[in-house]
Amino acid sequence: MDRRGKYELFVQHYAVYLPRVLNYMRLRVDEEAVAQDLAALAFERALSRLSMLRDEDAFGGWLFRIARNVVASYYRHRRRDLPLESALNCPAPNLPVESQIVNSEEVTRMRGALATLSEREREIVRLRFFAGLTNRSIGRAMGLRAGNVGVILFRALRKMRAVLEAEESP
Repeated sequence: MDRRGKYELFVQHYAVYLPRVLNYMRLRVDEEAVAQDLAALAFERALSRLSMLRDEDAFGGWLFRIARNVVASYYRHRRRDLPLESALNCPAPNLPVESQIVNSEEVTRMRGALATLSEREREIVRLRFFAGLTNRSIGRAMGLRAGNVGVILFRALRKMRAVLEAEESP
């Protein structure tokens, strides 16, 4: 694919992947402005490295590998620990107070279950359910095979389910 074709591909994918990358960044950093800046930086780096993209079908995984590196670089420079998924802590604005309380309790339980996972398992869960990536794209982003991603995801969800069920039983 020539340079112009890759640029057009980038423009097409920008609209599709911007909400996903932004949501992913929101999960990884505490502040909305920082999440937006990091998402913009990820797309800027992707655009500047567009010539390195060999397979247009690999765009999503390639972009999220860049996004993961941007977050890692951000925290390396800040020398902070990665926070828990701060997006899970935001109540939905249009829900009644009773629903928000129930949601808050569910979020707390989910955070506890996520905390039992390894960093790699949490990352796969984030990319799958919060960024909406396929196992194949996650594999590309993390340097794993799609089948391996599926196995890790299955085991991570099984661990989370066990933790949540243990909390429910007396």
